[in-house]
Amino acid sequence: MKTQVKNSSKTQTANELINQAAQMPKQLLEKHKIQLPQTTSTQPVTSKNVTKQPQLKQARTSGYYETGMALNITHGIQVVDYLITYDTNYNPSNPAIAVASLEAMNTKGQDLLDNARAKMQEKKNTTQARQDVYGNLKTLATRILNELKASGAPLATIDKAKHYVLKIRGQRIIKINPNSTTKHISASQTSFTEQIQHLTDLINVLSTCTQYQPNIPELQLTALTNKRDAMKATNNAVSTAQAVWSTSRIERNKFFNEPVTGYVDTFLAAKRAVKAIFGASSPQYHQISSLSFMRIRF
Repeated sequence: MKTQVKNSSKTQTANELINQAAQMPKQLLEKHKIQLPQTTSTQPVTSKNVTKQPQLKQARTSGYYETGMALNITHGIQVVDYLITYDTNYNPSNPAIAVASLEAMNTKGQDLLDNARAKMQEKKNTTQARQDVYGNLKTLATRILNELKASGAPLATIDKAKHYVLKIRGQRIIKINPNSTTKHISASQTSFTEQIQHLTDLINVLSTCTQYQPNIPELQLTALTNKRDAMKATNNAVSTAQAVWSTSRIERNKFFNEPVTGYVDTFLAAKRAVKAIFGASSPQYHQISSLSFMRIRF
């Protein structure tokens, strides 16, 4: 008895659809929750029974740090990787979103990010250098005062020196009555610039005292003057580094956030071009649709 095969054309069509789905990128299958049936056939899949589909390249995983602003560059590199695989099929009318233009924007964007991070690190380095210079100032001032007292200096000179030592420490010259209910304004004058001035005033007091002739090198007037100059230099260096870093951030943010011609809007336009050229439901658009581009928050 012969077995009849019914609806063979429909079965063949279903198999072709399954074979086509098997050639789709894994990400696309997962996104649309498409599950391929497990085959029980032992027949190997060959070029004769599988309809070939164009292979779409998977974007490489970028080596850039994928947090914050750098994620824009990571996604920009992935978009360009995909566009290159489309060859001449990706032919936007806007030259700003041509592959070469997008590659140039990726390079400039990464340079601006790297520059801003480098300037931030320079600011941190100068801040630490200033901290190293200022760090022992309070204990040094105490040592100076003790040396002055031990030198046999006049009480008036000691009192003047003590005045500036207390300022360096951030202590009040006149103590507050603990029983007083009057509100008092903070007398602390310990900013970096004020500390420079306090040490300068203390040096001026010591330089007029003939009894102050310490044997310890770091307490001698030459060493104290050098320290004061180092404090000035490091404080100025921090100010300069802060200004340079801030300006680099402004330049970086403008490049990414500028309407229409900025990095974010340009890559969003490239995504729309892919959507227009290949269609909203095309595998090409699905490849890049999830790649986000966010403006930098100030």
